[in-house]
Amino acid sequence: MIKEPLRSTIRHRSRPAFLGVAALLAVFVAAAPLHADEPYARSREYDLQHSKISLRFDLEQKKVFGDVTHSVSVLRDGTTKIAFDSVGLSIHSVTLNKSTAKFETTADKLIVPLSAPAKAGDKFDIAIRYEGKPSKGLYFILPDKDYPDRPSQIWSQGESEDTRYYLPTYDYPNDRLTTETILTVPASWITVSNGKLVGVTDAGKGLKTWTWKESVPSSTYLITIVAGEFEEVKDSWHGIPVTYYAPKGRGDRLPLNYGRTPAMIDLFSRKLGVDYPWEKYAQSMVDDFVAGGMENSSATTNTSTSLVHPKLAPEYPTGQDDLISHELGHQWFGDLVTCKDWGDIWLNEGFATFMEAVWTEAHFGKDQADYERWNGARNWFENNNLWSKPIVRHDFDDSSEFDENAYDKGGWVLNMLRHQLGEDAFYRGLKHYLDVNRGKNVVTADLAKAMEEATHVNVDQFFSQWLYGAGAPKFDLSYAYDSEKHQVAFTVKQTQKVEGRVGIFRVPTEVEIINASGPKLYPITVWKANQVFTFPSDTAPLLVLFDKGGHVLKTAEFHKEKKEWLYQLKNATELADRADAVVALGKIKGDDEVIPALGDTLRNDKTWEVRALAADTLGKIGGPVASKQLLAALDDAKEAWLRSHIVAALGNFKDDPAVTAKLNSVAKEDSSYRARAAALQAIGRLKTSNAFTTLEAAIAADSPDNFLRNAALRALGPLGDDKAVPLLLQWSAVGKPVETRTAAINSLGRLQKDNKEITKQLAAYLSEPRFSVRISSVYALGARGDVTAIPALEALLKSDDLSIEMVPMIKGQLARLKKPSDGKPNPHAETGGDGEENGGAEADGGKLNTDQRLEKFERLLQEMNDRLKSMEARLPPPKQ
Repeated sequence: MIKEPLRSTIRHRSRPAFLGVAALLAVFVAAAPLHADEPYARSREYDLQHSKISLRFDLEQKKVFGDVTHSVSVLRDGTTKIAFDSVGLSIHSVTLNKSTAKFETTADKLIVPLSAPAKAGDKFDIAIRYEGKPSKGLYFILPDKDYPDRPSQIWSQGESEDTRYYLPTYDYPNDRLTTETILTVPASWITVSNGKLVGVTDAGKGLKTWTWKESVPSSTYLITIVAGEFEEVKDSWHGIPVTYYAPKGRGDRLPLNYGRTPAMIDLFSRKLGVDYPWEKYAQSMVDDFVAGGMENSSATTNTSTSLVHPKLAPEYPTGQDDLISHELGHQWFGDLVTCKDWGDIWLNEGFATFMEAVWTEAHFGKDQADYERWNGARNWFENNNLWSKPIVRHDFDDSSEFDENAYDKGGWVLNMLRHQLGEDAFYRGLKHYLDVNRGKNVVTADLAKAMEEATHVNVDQFFSQWLYGAGAPKFDLSYAYDSEKHQVAFTVKQTQKVEGRVGIFRVPTEVEIINASGPKLYPITVWKANQVFTFPSDTAPLLVLFDKGGHVLKTAEFHKEKKEWLYQLKNATELADRADAVVALGKIKGDDEVIPALGDTLRNDKTWEVRALAADTLGKIGGPVASKQLLAALDDAKEAWLRSHIVAALGNFKDDPAVTAKLNSVAKEDSSYRARAAALQAIGRLKTSNAFTTLEAAIAADSPDNFLRNAALRALGPLGDDKAVPLLLQWSAVGKPVETRTAAINSLGRLQKDNKEITKQLAAYLSEPRFSVRISSVYALGARGDVTAIPALEALLKSDDLSIEMVPMIKGQLARLKKPSDGKPNPHAETGGDGEENGGAEADGGKLNTDQRLEKFERLLQEMNDRLKSMEARLPPPKQ
């Protein structure tokens, strides 16, 4: 699964945050109200071998009617009952080997007693007839009076333990089964499920029945049902059907956004040495999806926001490929080979994140992949609440296993292992891992064993510190040159606090020394808290690099003089090292050499990523010299993504007539929609004299997918002009496009904070089924500081249909309302509930105030709606 990019994701994501975002790119995996995800794999009394699932639907009541026959084989002598996970389902009848059987139900189980104790190997067919109105797991997206033109859709989302809400079954990953899925739906609809389409038959009364069969076993959370008014585009890879589905009216967007899928399948099959393992590959894009994407075996479901408008798609350098490659990577890692328990979920998500980078490097080039990895590391280190937690852990009780340790850090760890073992050995190990564990459930030790068997390299120490241990090395670096000995003494200190699961790291890496005679590379292994390494050098170094190219997940405080950073900026061959120089130089204020050097980088670096980083940095430095550099570079910048960074950076320069004039010009007539959107938001932040008029005009005008309208609505919040309230109420209303509503809601929360009617209106939006509307309302209420919103947020927290992303967000906003910025408890607020440390504040490092957090959320939400990073790590919006 890829989280909606509210990470960073917002993932990349963009990695939603993203997603994914990331990005933002954020995964909104649904959490059961009766329990958290089980951290350890269950002990099993039976093996669920096959399920024949027949479903019909009552659209008006949003109900499902099911007949399922489970074929099970008993695993333990003396078994007296068969228990299935079942929540909120009314069980009408049960038969055991075609004979009527007794059964009992609890809040979360259907229990079928056996007539006599069974022996291991005994087989039973258990048929269950039932109905239900699922609160999660199965979703009905249907037209209504407010959205009468919305295409009808029904889709499922099983991860992590939500299949039980529409299907009584064994709902944990440590079992695998084949399936036959029979769906009876309106005759005009299309359906998608696991495996091959066996046939479509007339069911009478304007209905048709679709039958799908999956012959390769997988876990029940990977069962998928998609049905509705869709348009289909057919493709293939080596004779295997590859199909794409879009909600009715958006089929023309499929080839543009998804057409590279066969090339991805081909690359992954070749790299891994294991061909794509399923009978087909379908990708269904659905509305109001609760995740960025979900890797159901042979049939991924993705958010329809990934269907980017043809006029906007060319403005994103990697398109939707992060999302697509992530979910495709899961077809091997997560579906063919599946984690045994949620404590090892990184074996699914870390590998899928790594496979994103494999595609990026192969198709978009090494620099793009290096930048995403470099940026992902920075984002991970900013997320303080991940630091003390190992990747492999079983101490969670709140479905929090799906965090950025599993995704971004997991992908980073695999890339480090790849670098240490070498390309050939690493992929030889992965092939062996997939071959020996095909169709099995695994734990991290299975990967370590396979890698060692294939490469004859002991990886125990690597796994111990990076997977079972926590944190990452923090280095303090310096060097001295001895002209008499012609020697460089290089000092490496590890400064991370050693506590809990965080220790001193053993890191094999390289030091490059460049002097008058050229570069030389020296391998070293850091393994102590304080070490000194000596290297020969005929002359004083022009540049010393530690971990050239940035292959180790780390932070480093490298004590260098300005002239060496300037040399590194211009001469380092690897993107990560030049990016590090940009960051280091950005910390030097008021220097006559730094700003021109960054301006030169902005205009001339060979990669757009470093150029964009230079633009961001010039914006943070500020001052008239920096603004002139940005204005000059904007005239020559061709790429839409680079122009948007430069324009956003200009949004930091107040009371600069040249900047204001340029922003107004860009907002009205630039060739790039992204640059125009960035200009609108910069105008709002700068509160220019004509800001409201400019934003009002942009809101009134049309653009692809309301792209500019949404940007202008988001800008009204930072503008802070209360006369925008009627406009924001108009565009936040039910019936307006969902993405437009979220933009308006985000800004509405920041205006007229003493207006109780606005608070009531925002609280009313909490009851809506649309995730993005609800979460925007949560943040908007938190930003207002109005304690009258507390009961509504507390009531929402008790809802049984929340995602794991929503819970900490709600807790975070409640904590802010109960504890104002002065740090004193609010006397009007009731005590109780989790503190802010459990409410999402740590994700910001504890450094941002409420408005800053809201601005950050707005940027990440825009990334999610525009491109899905997930996840944000692929192309994060510039930080302000």
